[in-house]
This record gives sequence, structure tokens and C-alpha cells, in this order.
Amino acid sequence: MSQLKRLQNQRDDPISCIIEPSKMLGGLYLGNMEAASDPYTLSQYQIKAILTVCPQSIPSSTKIKLNFYHQCMADDEDSYQISKHFDETFRFIEASRKSTNVLVHCQMGISRSAVIVLAYLVKKELMGAREALEYVEKRRSIIFPNNGFLRQLGAFERQVFNDMINESNKKTASPKHVEREYKQQRQFDDEFETKMLRLKESNKQPHYQYEYNLTKSNVYRKQENTLLSNFYYKHY
Repeated sequence: MSQLKRLQNQRDDPISCIIEPSKMLGGLYLGNMEAASDPYTLSQYQIKAILTVCPQSIPSSTKIKLNFYHQCMADDEDSYQISKHFDETFRFIEASRKSTNVLVHCQMGISRSAVIVLAYLVKKELMGAREALEYVEKRRSIIFPNNGFLRQLGAFERQVFNDMINESNKKTASPKHVEREYKQQRQFDDEFETKMLRLKESNKQPHYQYEYNLTKSNVYRKQENTLLSNFYYKHY
């Protein structure tokens, strides 16, 4: 089969599997309006949840057979703020996958629905935007989100990872964690101080003047996730 013929077949493919169904979660599919409107296709892939990402809607006769349905009135334009739908579509896909397979579609299954699936992977699987794009392209090579959507996806990636870092810092810097680390470090400091005093008294080692600064107010250094236990030694 020629490359041109193969590309034409891919363009005509109404639906592509992005995440395979498992025993715990439903699968995630990306497709076009034809797939979302065809009862046979939906039955074949056991899809009972549809996310429409365009102003056009699927037939009412199809909607009534679904368990879950949601629509975002998104335009395929660079200037359209599709990122405002990232959180709501993530919640819809997450909730629906608990009980069924999910189809995300727009008119062609190339731009609007594609970037929604990409944003889902960034947040769900913690993929980078480029990694998510390569992952989906392997499963549906015709995807081609517009430049405005890709810029918003990049900003969303930074937001997701910044939120993850901030949440991690909050958990690490919890009062119980700090108190536990403080006690462990203080025990180590006391043992160290005792050893140094014994060495000084026995004259087996050069004498050191030392002091340490360890207070609860500066126990935790947020940037490095380390305790502040700084010793200063002066040989004499």
C-alpha cells in the first residue's frame, strides 16, 4: 500500500484508541463526528460516554443511549481559549472511565478533541506536552492541533507540574513532618556534640570551637527540602 493511500485511510478512520480499557478503568478513544453519531461504532467499542468538543451536537437518538454526555462549545481557532475546558473535561473523563469507555470527538477528530485528550494525558499521566503529542500521534497520526491550542497546552503543562511541586512541598513541610525531622536531627546533633567534647577532654584530637544554629523557625528549607543544621568549626 502506498504512503498516500495509507494516509488517506488514516484520515478516513473515524475512531482511534488512545488508552486501552482495563479491568479497573474504561478506555479512552479519540474520533470524529461520524464515530460519535454511529450506533454501530459505539456498540462495537462499548462506548457509553461521549465528550463533544464543538458546537455541533450528536443526534438525540444517540444521546439517550449513553450513560454520560458532555459538550464544550469550542471553536477551532488559534485565538479560542480552549484551556478553559481542560479542568471540566478532565473531571468528565475521569468520572466516566470508572464505569465505561469514553469517546472524545470534534468534527474531524484532529484539533479540538485532540488537544483535550493531550491535556488529559498531561494531568493524568504527568506527561510533558511533547511526550503526550508523540504518544497520541502514534495512535492517531492525523491529529494536528492549531498553534494557539499548542501554546495553551504548554502553559497547562507548566501549571500542572508547578501545582504538583507546590503540593509536594506542602506535604513535606507539614508540622508533623518538620517536628519528626527536627527530633531526629537534634538527636544526631546531641550525639555529635558529646563525641566532640570527649575528644577535646581526652586531647586525642586538635581542639575545635564549634557552635550550631538550630531553631524551629528555620528547621525547614523549602527550596532544598533539607533541615538547617549548620555547624561552624574554628581550629585553634
